[in-house]
Amino acid sequence: MNNKQKLFDLAIKAAKNAYSPYSNFAVGAAILADDNNFYFGCNVENISYPVGTCAESGAIASMIANGAKQIKEILIFANSKTLIVPCGACRQRIAEFSTPQTLVHLADTEGVQKTYTIDELLPLSFSEF
Repeated sequence: MNNKQKLFDLAIKAAKNAYSPYSNFAVGAAILADDNNFYFGCNVENISYPVGTCAESGAIASMIANGAKQIKEILIFANSKTLIVPCGACRQRIAEFSTPQTLVHLADTEGVQKTYTIDELLPLSFSEF
C-alpha cells in the first residue's frame, strides 16, 4: 500500500469517529511525519462554538505528542459533495510543522482529488524572520 492510500484510509477512519452532532459534518485528517509514522485526527465540535477542534489540529497534536516534528504529507477528508480545504488557522498550523513543499492532499469518498503544496495553499505565511 502506498503512502497516499494509507493516509486516505486513516483519514476516513478518523472521520468515522468525529464528534459533529451540531453540523453533522465529519472531517478526518492523516499525517505522514518525519519519523515515517502515520498520525490522524478528527473534528470535535462543542456546543460552546467555536471551541471545537479541527481534524488537522488533532492530527498535528497526535504527531507532536508522539515525538515527531515535521509533516511530510497530510490528507484531509470529508464526506462532502464539495472538496474541502483546511481553514486559514489550520493552514498556518500545517505550515508551522512543514516545509514549503509539504504535500496537502484533499480527498472525498472517491479518493484524492487535488494535491497542493502548503506554500500554494498559504503563500506568505507567518514564519520566523
